[in-house]
Amino acid sequence: MPTAAVDDHGSVLYYEDSGAPSTSSGYVTLVLIHGTCFHGAGFRPLIPLAKEHNLRLVLLNLRGYPGSTPYSDAELELFRGALDDQQAALQTRGFEIATFLRWFIENENIPKIHTTAGSDQKSGGLSILAWSGGNSQTLPFFANADKLSEYTRALLGAYIRSFIMYDPSHTAVGVQPPPGLKSLLFDPMASPEEQALQFGLSVSAYYPPFTLPNSIHDTTSYVPRGPLNDPQPTTAKLTDQEIRDLTHPAIFERTQHALWSPTLSSLYEKNALRALFDCRLLDDSSGAKKKVWPGVRVHVVWCDMTAGELAWAVAVLRSRYRESDPDARREIDFHKLEGANHFVHLEEPQRFIELLKKLA
Repeated sequence: MPTAAVDDHGSVLYYEDSGAPSTSSGYVTLVLIHGTCFHGAGFRPLIPLAKEHNLRLVLLNLRGYPGSTPYSDAELELFRGALDDQQAALQTRGFEIATFLRWFIENENIPKIHTTAGSDQKSGGLSILAWSGGNSQTLPFFANADKLSEYTRALLGAYIRSFIMYDPSHTAVGVQPPPGLKSLLFDPMASPEEQALQFGLSVSAYYPPFTLPNSIHDTTSYVPRGPLNDPQPTTAKLTDQEIRDLTHPAIFERTQHALWSPTLSSLYEKNALRALFDCRLLDDSSGAKKKVWPGVRVHVVWCDMTAGELAWAVAVLRSRYRESDPDARREIDFHKLEGANHFVHLEEPQRFIELLKKLA
């Protein structure tokens, strides 16, 4: 099992690598980071399609998921501790991603970003995609990039092209949806296996198409938006073995509920702000702050038939982007996938990989 060490305590992250396209030296490496309960195996349908689109896919499993190091009791307690402890825990998760990226770049000798003379066309480099709750760890990565070593920050700056937020979760951006948009149902007192089943059915269901409001400040409530009977939820169409291959119910024993602690919400929101809307984190000794990795472009990919909480997260992101200072924020593009649920990478892998080719 391929793993990479991400700290000095023996913690590792498991990954799967599609390999470099044999016909190209200027391919783009795309690191895919999974969401809650459904780990990196869910992206495997994209692997056979990667090389024809000049992509090298790396499927990364976060801490607590198969092949990666579980959280210790002490680490989980930090998520429930004082604000400083909680922020330190989130920052550490971001540093783990940074360490993995540095290790992969150095060990795999992937091509760095190259811009063709007289053109804006780029080849090579590395992009990062975080799906759903995976953004709760990638946002702290960007939000705390100023605290990385100068070497790591410079190395990553020569490689990172774009950050793709794929149907980000409301918890990851630190917001709560208005009434009517709460769709994700499961019983936290049920067994981990039952929680995974309930969560999977609600998060992979199809909901009536959502229209982003012009302003989140004008919208206080919505008519309840229940799941449709047709199409069926993605997980309802999977075999028992396929569900076992894609999910890790044990995450609901302790870890996930610690990561969903209500007291973390304000810190998730703060990290999203620093990562996206006020990226002037570095002091250049002139008294003025400057952006970390200013060339990194952000793409928010959202599915219009996704669960209400996720749709609202995108509505908030778009509203805050419009209200933010252009000199402080990252450039963000919003991309709607019509007729798609939260699992479009499983439902329509060809459609999804074609989009990734354009954005990575």
